[in-house]
Amino acid sequence: MIKRLATGIIYIGIIVGFFFLRNIHPWFFGILVYAFSLIGTYEMVRALNFRKEDESGTLQPAAMAMSFTQKVAVYAYTVLFVPSYYFVEHFLPGSGTRGLLILSFVFALALLCLLVFDHEKSTLQGAGGAMLAGFYPTAILSTMLLANDLPSYSTLALLLIFVISPVADTFAFVVGSLIKGKKLCPKVSPHKTISGAVGGIVFGTGASVLLYWLYTLVTKNPIAGPVNPWLLMAIVGLIASIVTEFGDLVESIIKRKAGIKDMGKIMPGHGGVLDRIDGTLFASAFVYIVFALFIV
Repeated sequence: MIKRLATGIIYIGIIVGFFFLRNIHPWFFGILVYAFSLIGTYEMVRALNFRKEDESGTLQPAAMAMSFTQKVAVYAYTVLFVPSYYFVEHFLPGSGTRGLLILSFVFALALLCLLVFDHEKSTLQGAGGAMLAGFYPTAILSTMLLANDLPSYSTLALLLIFVISPVADTFAFVVGSLIKGKKLCPKVSPHKTISGAVGGIVFGTGASVLLYWLYTLVTKNPIAGPVNPWLLMAIVGLIASIVTEFGDLVESIIKRKAGIKDMGKIMPGHGGVLDRIDGTLFASAFVYIVFALFIV
């Protein structure tokens, strides 16, 4: 427990640190996203290629085994992803998404080409695994880059992403541990309970409204628009909390099918980076979509 708490405090400190750095220049936040992308992709490739031993000691097939060239394609995509966004932004401000779209298109084509050029080792299963490892987490992380560069309320959007998800996750665990009760999805994640899910949603929604109140108190810059901002923040908190918990289930099913307990070991007591940001990825995508469509 102490190790888990210490790791959590360090993680929060890193997030807060990058929030301050983005005040110097918004691109500093890209370093954090880049780190999530690189480490998370490594964890995904490792998980999808992991071979578990059965009771007799025989290695079982990997969930989605990739060839060497398919792994190279995934890592190349990840290494170039964030830099391509800022490279295009530098020369064509506001057009960073073009770099991401072009790179993603080339990545998909490369995987198809490898089925021909490396047909003896590259399989359709491996191509699917490579696409999954490229999308989750790297492509989803693009929503954090885009939220960071919103023309207005970017700070509020990022705060919602990094506050709602941890609050919902933490209180889902706390409430579930105290109340217990019927399991939420026992075949996917045997420890999650319905009471915990409800607790996470309630506290996540409350955190969203409280965060907006503090934001307006400090900045004196309330959201203007046809929708009541308090109602909108409550809805954002509600749905972001739900998708956070769904993101946890997605991570759980990936680990179950891959035959592993944790995605990595870089965060003692928590597992890997993906074990920590699984729900945040889904919350990020949702929050960005709301701000892009209804607020900016």
